[in-house]
Amino acid sequence: MIAVSVKEKSKSSDTLEYELIEAEMPKISKKECLIKIQASGVNPSDVKALLGKMPNLTWPRTPGRDYSGIVVEGPSRLIGSEVWGTGGDLGMSRDGAHAEFCVVDIAGISEKPKSLSMVEAGSLGVSWTCAWLGMVEGANVKKGETVVIFGANGKVGEASIQIASAVGARVIAVERDNDNYLGHASEVIEVINCAKEPDILSVLMDKTNGKGADIIMNTVGSPYFEVGCNSMAKNGRHIIISTIIEENIINLRTFYRGNFKMIGISNMDHNHVVSSKLLESIKSGFDNGAYKPFPIITENTYSLDKIELAYKSVLKNLSRDRIVINPEINP
Repeated sequence: MIAVSVKEKSKSSDTLEYELIEAEMPKISKKECLIKIQASGVNPSDVKALLGKMPNLTWPRTPGRDYSGIVVEGPSRLIGSEVWGTGGDLGMSRDGAHAEFCVVDIAGISEKPKSLSMVEAGSLGVSWTCAWLGMVEGANVKKGETVVIFGANGKVGEASIQIASAVGARVIAVERDNDNYLGHASEVIEVINCAKEPDILSVLMDKTNGKGADIIMNTVGSPYFEVGCNSMAKNGRHIIISTIIEENIINLRTFYRGNFKMIGISNMDHNHVVSSKLLESIKSGFDNGAYKPFPIITENTYSLDKIELAYKSVLKNLSRDRIVINPEINP
């Protein structure tokens, strides 16, 4: 089979160290399945792994955390199943899906939503499990709550908005330089453009009549950390999934008197078996129409032999749309 193989970390993003190899077909154990990959999204964490910037990396390794595909070996009841998956172990401590085939545990198998194409299903895992862990399992978002999303047009931001609006929460999207939220939502989304509103805190407090937000989904981290901490309502929850500056200051008296919660989310700690259970929870929202997949643009879908273009597109943030590998595209 054809697979991407990374044997050591790249010295720089300008010169990515990898090989496209003809590998032997994987042998599976009684507890595993062999998946013929139909699509695999390229996430920032996939390309950061090439640069040695992710935890739990072992070499050599095939990258690729997200996938969709067809079960071709394993228990007879699963053969032919159209599946999707993701995991913090895939592409990190075990081979991932930037290949023609990938081995996963039987316990990690999840049939994809019937409403999604293979390419759509293969591009969702990392973003949606991160959003679900934060909005649902972490903050327990409810109807009538006010949710502020910093970095709303990013993929975790978009998934968070879909989840929150689907349960009937009021959502305020905060964008660095955009008047519009560009994704799907079940409710009208209010947008704050930071380029036009330099005092975001005042705007947020005005929009909430001085109460503040019940949930802050901070997909950016340090640039919005202070305003996020200061714009929470009583019993507010502040979700952090990323940051630029690692050390930030918080007023502890304000924090405990507000009965606030800080929720750190990293789906890197959720392997593909645990992540399959998250995908099972998410699946019904796609099939009932509450959630919509990210649009897939033809020019952002690459064959394996064009993998470097895909990686560099993600590294340089050349498109807000998903970058996807489709091993079945002819070179």
